Amino acid sequence: MKIQSAHFLPGANKQLGEKYLLLECLGDGSHGWVWRSERLIDNAIVAVKIPKQLSKDDRSLSEGKELIGIGSHPNVINIYDMGRVPPEKEWFAIEMEYFPSESLAQKLESRSSHFGNTYERLFKIYTQVLDAVDYLSNLEKPISHGDIKPHNILVGQDDLVKLTDFGSSALPEEIYVRTRENGGTVLYAAPEYSDCVSRKGSFLELLAGDVYSLGVLLYQLTTGRLPHDTQSQVRSHAPFPKPREINSGICVELENVILTCLEKEPANRYASISELIDVFEKARNVQNKQTSITPLIKEGEHVSDWSTDVINALEKEQYQKAATIAAREYSHSGDTNALLQQLNSLLRDDRLFDFDSALKKESEVLLRKGDDEKEIRLLSIKAYLKMRNLSKADEIIKTCAEYNETTFEHRLCEASISGMKAEFDLARNQLESLNKEYPMKPQILTRLVQVCEQQRDYEHAAGFLRVSLKILQEDERLMKKRQQYEALGVW
Repeated sequence: MKIQSAHFLPGANKQLGEKYLLLECLGDGSHGWVWRSERLIDNAIVAVKIPKQLSKDDRSLSEGKELIGIGSHPNVINIYDMGRVPPEKEWFAIEMEYFPSESLAQKLESRSSHFGNTYERLFKIYTQVLDAVDYLSNLEKPISHGDIKPHNILVGQDDLVKLTDFGSSALPEEIYVRTRENGGTVLYAAPEYSDCVSRKGSFLELLAGDVYSLGVLLYQLTTGRLPHDTQSQVRSHAPFPKPREINSGICVELENVILTCLEKEPANRYASISELIDVFEKARNVQNKQTSITPLIKEGEHVSDWSTDVINALEKEQYQKAATIAAREYSHSGDTNALLQQLNSLLRDDRLFDFDSALKKESEVLLRKGDDEKEIRLLSIKAYLKMRNLSKADEIIKTCAEYNETTFEHRLCEASISGMKAEFDLARNQLESLNKEYPMKPQILTRLVQVCEQQRDYEHAAGFLRVSLKILQEDERLMKKRQQYEALGVW
């Protein structure tokens, strides 16, 4: 049976376009399915991830595209192909290596069946995760995984480990937004990446987030619990028990490794994965000499607070509910992070007038310093651009400049304001300057196409369009624009 339309659901023995025969559903999450599939062209067995939100653009649906064709590593799931499935090109598919396994999260739930009762077995798994992250960080174009947690660590026969799920991965200075909504993900995130808004920064900043997540993972493997229970605790880096306070069998050296990874300030963590590997191996040797058995530790009861409820609502795309919960918390406690989550939810729901109304009541927050306030300013710029309130967006950008907060995103918004004011020469200069610093970024190139069109400079517009199509090969809007240029004889 062939799937003809996005209105059909994938099922066993259904054919997905001209590429795959779906055999067995391996996972059904809120955002997509994973199917063991037969690739029709050569009958190879592969895993195919099918996102559920097909209306999103291809770039948002892509996961790990930067890993295609770079060679394989024994601890990283191979990604073979991705894109819209012909001939209808309604469904989007990510084709990956099929690896019979269970997730580490599933394994940890089986501690009562003696999984993970020896340090050596846990260390064997953890070492392979380190090797995978180290490999990604040392590629010619280094990659930060961005979502290291037991759910994305597959454990196969003989405890062979493969890291998977690259939905949050980022190249150096890759600024496009990757939202962080899943509750489990947030609890493994570094404080600076736990706000459910976006994940962005230089490679070293992103890598520092991976180091923190690796610390959370090692904390969990050795104690049976997580350092924090809620997003708000992660965000504020609330005090948590040291590993040896939970499990006295942990040696001092291993505890020091964990706590260094879990430092609140990124600069105080290990600067590279290779450095982490080196200190972990030394601590591992000490630990194995002391004892080979770790006490069976049961997970503690999960704690919930307003931030957990907000994340659960965001996960289900219940943006109005998320905004209401966050607004109630802000009214009660004055926690600026609650205001940030309220505004974030309103913007995702495209409720721009509600966003404006909520912000006007707390307008002084735009003038205060702080991490949450910084994120609120950036969200506000984006919201006012959508509302075409350019004077307000411009005013907030100037405040950001005064606080030395000018980033890639701020400068991109600045160029957008210039273009919307019909100041096309200025907009082009701003975009071309950005293009020199951040080459091959679709956000810049597509805007350069637009501004060159406004200047009637179709020759350069076509040039920027060609480069854009090299990156976004199947973008329908760009393909239509190419057809228009061909009709005009400027292609």
